[in-house]
Amino acid sequence: MLGLLVSIGLGGLIIYLVHLYISKAQNYWKDRGVPYLPGSAIFGNMSDVILRRASMGENLVKMYKELEGHKFGGYFQFQTPVLMVRDPELINNFLIKDFGNFHDRNLPISEDFDLMGSSLVSLTGQRWRSLRYKLTPTFTSGKLKRMFSQIVSCSDDIIEHVGTVPRGEAIDVRDLMFKFTINVIGSVAFGLQIDSHKAVEGRNKVFIEMSKRFFRPSTVQFVKFFYRMSYPRLMETLGIRMNDSEMDEFFTTLVADTIRLRQAEEKDTRSNNKRREDFLQLMMDMRNSTRSSKEEVATGHTRSEEHMEAEDQLLMDQLKNVPQDGKNAHDEELTDQIMASQTFVFIAGGSETTAAVLQFALFEMANKPEVQAKVHQEVDDALSDGKFTYEAVRDMKYLENVLNETLRLHPPGSILARFCTEDYRVPGTDLVLEKGSQINVPVIGIHRDAKYFPQPDEFIPERFDEEIPKGVFFPFGGGPRICIAMRLAMLQMKIFIARLLTKYTLKMSDKTTVPLQLMSDSIVQHVKGGVWLHFEPRNV
Repeated sequence: MLGLLVSIGLGGLIIYLVHLYISKAQNYWKDRGVPYLPGSAIFGNMSDVILRRASMGENLVKMYKELEGHKFGGYFQFQTPVLMVRDPELINNFLIKDFGNFHDRNLPISEDFDLMGSSLVSLTGQRWRSLRYKLTPTFTSGKLKRMFSQIVSCSDDIIEHVGTVPRGEAIDVRDLMFKFTINVIGSVAFGLQIDSHKAVEGRNKVFIEMSKRFFRPSTVQFVKFFYRMSYPRLMETLGIRMNDSEMDEFFTTLVADTIRLRQAEEKDTRSNNKRREDFLQLMMDMRNSTRSSKEEVATGHTRSEEHMEAEDQLLMDQLKNVPQDGKNAHDEELTDQIMASQTFVFIAGGSETTAAVLQFALFEMANKPEVQAKVHQEVDDALSDGKFTYEAVRDMKYLENVLNETLRLHPPGSILARFCTEDYRVPGTDLVLEKGSQINVPVIGIHRDAKYFPQPDEFIPERFDEEIPKGVFFPFGGGPRICIAMRLAMLQMKIFIARLLTKYTLKMSDKTTVPLQLMSDSIVQHVKGGVWLHFEPRNV
């Protein structure tokens, strides 16, 4: 009897403590005088997403509109209070001006917990600064130019594959675009010829499967994504990883084996292997350069041979001499683990997100024939001399407008998350954000705000002929933590579309449901039923 009473008492105490915790969490913004959106006790303001009533983007747009008239407001990501920042000037403060207070995209987690732990996406503080400093030069315009022919080759392989589809048969664009992007990533990351558009077996088949697995639509994966952001230590304690062990082991082994093979080739004086121009080789070269001459790397001599974009040069200057435990940023060595982590994120993230953007771009051009006709004309004019060059693609301004408008309407990342690294008073207010507080920039909400983009639901590439105000357009993130590979992503998308539209006209298939409906359980936007198009050969 006594044992029963003790059990009842403990159960009651646990229920009370849980109730107390939830009540305290739900009153967080109210107690601070911040306008907020009340949420459910379990899911907070994520209920519609978890219960599959709305996609993440649709849910964010809804919350953004409900906070109309406020520069910022609170909501709840499960039990975690989050500050949604709506004002462009404040956004600029958080992402750029006061970046030192908000340089982390997530709360710290052990680097060896999983393969993502030592990636640029997950690292915090000085560790992130150091690695970003080292990796920024891997995406200079000079290096992208040397990858140009690889991307063109991957584009032509997919376009040739399109030609094998029976005339009049619709094609699932998302699947086609993934085949293209995974071929590109395999080539520019590893120097591998994946040939995903063919019947593949062995390592290439596993490579494709593992690359798809991380972003595959799944409510469990979706929930883990947000819990890793808000409760990383709890996930680590419970051993709940974003990746399964099979995925981590595959990419770790692939990187280690590739490094060993290339090192052996370098030592073989009889080898006449052509120098590779891929991401992994660039990281290996950096590691070798650091080991052989830290002084040379510190002076930036090894980087002077190539032009660096202005924003990257500014970032390099800012990070160059930031001390870390008595070291400078350039002293950090690229271990096999770090290289495997960067390569995994490059593959998993770069293939799915870029495929999603390309899917929407092709859909919008098929849905707006007048837009497609302008792209056709620009491509035809640029290639009138028959030369398909890096410079010709770079200068296709209207095609770039089309991609920017696609990124505005269908951003691959619906939010930008930042975490407060020390107590911070929000400018012009009495609100003090505590260390560890999370802020979110509602990218998709701002992108679809008529105040910044008239006729926000219309696809109008011409709007990018004018300068876009600061703090309202975030196609690849913002501030120093902007996507390091954004120029590579834009280059490969422009190359593919230009190559494709020299040969084909895109027409909508009846199999595509318009307007598009998005899946609710996907981190990256997936369309219900897919986007199906007809590819009709051009008579030019």
